[in-house]
Amino acid sequence: MWRARRHTSSTAPDLSKKEFKKEKERLTTELHLLIQLRNEQRDHLIDFKKSSNYNRTKPTQKKNPFYEQLRSTKNQVLSSVHKLEMGIIEAQENIQELNKWIDYFTNLHSQLLMEKNLKMSITQNQKNKEVEIDWALIEKYLVDLNLNGRTGADQQP
Repeated sequence: MWRARRHTSSTAPDLSKKEFKKEKERLTTELHLLIQLRNEQRDHLIDFKKSSNYNRTKPTQKKNPFYEQLRSTKNQVLSSVHKLEMGIIEAQENIQELNKWIDYFTNLHSQLLMEKNLKMSITQNQKNKEVEIDWALIEKYLVDLNLNGRTGADQQP
């Protein structure tokens, strides 16, 4: 691609100064483009080596068994941590649900106590009214008896 734009320099020995300057500028820009392309390819190669070195081993190099054991232990620990986190989340949801039920039954108990107290106060008021009525009747009978007793006692002597 970049070679297609490349011009061959003239081999004629009698180049004018203008032509020489133009040829020099053309070669300089071509050199800069080639250097830039080389640097980009080198950077890509370095990045590729860095990223793939972790997963690759040389054919003659064996993986360290302790490293493999450590990786498997790490995976087991991460799996256990994940299970524990999921258990914690489920437990928190259960606690929230239980708190809702506790609040519901606490409110229900409070309402039942208030109704019981209200019924007791109503029945107490009714009993008080009945007692007042009974007292009024007893007082009336006593007054009637006293009046009858006095009139009868006044008549006998």
